[in-house]
Amino acid sequence: MPDIVNLPANFIGKDDEQRLESFGGHLIAHGCATRWHWNREGGIDVAFDVFRGGSEERLFVSISRDRQHDKFIARNARGRLVADGPLDHVMAVVDKLARSSHRDEPA
Repeated sequence: MPDIVNLPANFIGKDDEQRLESFGGHLIAHGCATRWHWNREGGIDVAFDVFRGGSEERLFVSISRDRQHDKFIARNARGRLVADGPLDHVMAVVDKLARSSHRDEPA
């Protein structure tokens, strides 16, 4: 009898991990973020966190996966929903938000 593997409810596959890491690099390259980080702390969902702000760095957006509903979810630093749906859609919405909010920030 084969072993049964119980994946976490919010499991993000390797291909999607690589896509998110590339997306984080894209945001950094365009000056819309300062770094990204995989948040894998116990007791919370696995999330791809994007930060901005230099010396006063702050969370910009956190992207996680809801396997039960088969969608990705992006939330801002206050926990408000930014986008949900397929990963491509979520990344497009976050990219648009990052670019528009980056333009609005004082130099």
